[in-house]
Amino acid sequence: MTKKRSYLPTSPSCFVCGEKNHAGLQGTFYVEEDVVHMPLDIKSHHCGYPEVVHGGIVAAALDECMAWAATRAIGRMCVTGKLTIRYLDRTPAIAGLLVRASTSKFSKRLAYTKAELVDGNAKVYARATGTFTPISVEETLNIDDNLLYHGNEERVFAPLRDILLDNNEQE
Repeated sequence: MTKKRSYLPTSPSCFVCGEKNHAGLQGTFYVEEDVVHMPLDIKSHHCGYPEVVHGGIVAAALDECMAWAATRAIGRMCVTGKLTIRYLDRTPAIAGLLVRASTSKFSKRLAYTKAELVDGNAKVYARATGTFTPISVEETLNIDDNLLYHGNEERVFAPLRDILLDNNEQE
């Protein structure tokens, strides 16, 4: 059985998913069974030591993937409140690296997430947990207006726009 996969929008400038940020990771997020995935394509300038991914790059990838998991759960763009990372081994700059993140518990005001960075053989290099809080509806929609949609991405914030439209029609 094939898993249903959907994609998330990206940003022009974000360090992690910015399509036009050539110094960044230029990551693409996809979702399968409510787990957010991001393949990592590491370049030499993402390494601290030759062929070893910088720990800050690992942290950024884990954080961003968990933020999208929280965002999907709450329905508003979320920001990091707390991030805890356990580095289990040095991450080699190899093909096939993947970050996976999910939300373990959430309410309207808070989401608890977990993530891991693995290679193609399922070796885990780092694990993280995070706590995320949503930003306002207005800020979320402003960010959404600046995200890049190519046609097949999830419209995570469409329900917010529908609620605002309904409220405006009732006034």
